[in-house]
Amino acid sequence: MPLYKKIDEPGYSIGVWKIEEELAFFEELFHGHPDIQHEHKRLQWFASRHLANVMLGQPDAIVNDDTGKPNFKTSLQNISISHTAGFAAVMLSTKSAVGIDIEAIHPKIERIAHKFMEADEIAAIAEEEKLKKMTLYWSAKESLFKLYGWGGIEFRTQLLIEPFTMHEWGGFKANIETPHLPLKGLTVHYQFIDGHVLSYVMGI
Repeated sequence: MPLYKKIDEPGYSIGVWKIEEELAFFEELFHGHPDIQHEHKRLQWFASRHLANVMLGQPDAIVNDDTGKPNFKTSLQNISISHTAGFAAVMLSTKSAVGIDIEAIHPKIERIAHKFMEADEIAAIAEEEKLKKMTLYWSAKESLFKLYGWGGIEFRTQLLIEPFTMHEWGGFKANIETPHLPLKGLTVHYQFIDGHVLSYVMGI
């Protein structure tokens, strides 16, 4: 289908693609195919690359650097990519590094929240908000991790989110605490769409 959602702001643009096509639709558009055996993962890979080309306005290969961060082969645009079973999301910027993530809201998040949230953060969440807010925390930290781009970071203690009131869309402040490249006062934006949460952040 065409773009499900497009966001254009000064300094960056975001596209969200709802994956409804069959795998064959995307395979015909690309000469090189990934070494991914799982069919659904292949579909997500193709959908995200197709979306990146649509947003760029021309085909371009995406290659990963030594840290695993994706980059266009020829375009100078910064890029971040995320995908789930239902959606692909891409963020582009000519001004700075970016990070984007899209996550399905699922009860399994409660079992792993202690791995990426402090105990007081978990305790502060109202019961009726748990699934959505825990998923938002996870998604936001994934976006921050992608923005940072160097790997080797501990989500619970080094990707820090300031307290915020959750709405259907909005933003909150966050910090990346590392000796290598600390980043303070970042704004993570988010919105809930079709049982998913989309989060994204641009470097300062």
